[in-house]
Amino acid sequence: MNLNLLGTPMLLVDNQPVPLSPRTALLCAYLALSPPGGRLRSTVAAQFFADCPVEAARRRLNTALWRLQAEVRSRTGVELVGRPGNQCLALSPAAKMRIDAVVFEDQLAPVLARAPGTLSLESVARIEGALALHRGPLIQACDDDWVLTARHRIETLYVTALDYLIQHHGARGDLGAVGRYADLALTVEPLREDIHRHVMTAYAGAGRLDLVERQFEQCRLVVLTELGADPMPETLELYGRLTGGDGASGFSVPGMVAELEHARRELTRLGTSIDRVLDRLYRL
Repeated sequence: MNLNLLGTPMLLVDNQPVPLSPRTALLCAYLALSPPGGRLRSTVAAQFFADCPVEAARRRLNTALWRLQAEVRSRTGVELVGRPGNQCLALSPAAKMRIDAVVFEDQLAPVLARAPGTLSLESVARIEGALALHRGPLIQACDDDWVLTARHRIETLYVTALDYLIQHHGARGDLGAVGRYADLALTVEPLREDIHRHVMTAYAGAGRLDLVERQFEQCRLVVLTELGADPMPETLELYGRLTGGDGASGFSVPGMVAELEHARRELTRLGTSIDRVLDRLYRL
């Protein structure tokens, strides 16, 4: 039995999905992410049905648990939910479930504990195997508090693993892999200037200063758009060193155009604010 939590939650038996209602699937995911001893029933009820009085939340939890047990039992004959203690709930060990998020973390943790420059081919394969499990953020459609901490931890691992591959393949001149993994990492964390720097270094090592320029401008534009600032001094210094120029002054035409566009938007915003205040003053 497999439970996929990366992306849209899905329970599979013999690689065939088990139909679960959205709320039932979410409860299954919640129990799968519980600590080994399970969670208190009162905690589960309070987190899942926070908009209900305590007694109503307890009744709704009982109904949700019954539906989860029934929907899984009808397809597998397995009692999915166990009770490690009278007041606790957890998935039953008898279910023998493989959870993709757990496998993802277990595969990456020992590899990412080492420096990226020490990756063996076996470690690279291990990282790539873990990344193949990542079909999206943890329980993608849910933004409840109980999932956000685990989601952040997994997304941080995901981006770090991609950065390791960028550095590994960059040192070997495989620019196709560098570009592919950079796109994935920067889609999640576009403001990670350390990743932009690693990509620039890889391109420079292969003699592709045109790609260094392109990556720098991508970094510069996103920092300008999101933060209204210039890249970090480390990024400017690296750009200048790689291109043989002054990183603080070597901006291209697209970069200057973007800066002017940003300034124009700011002036428009300020003009609108001034007009609004003046209009209120005239009405006094």
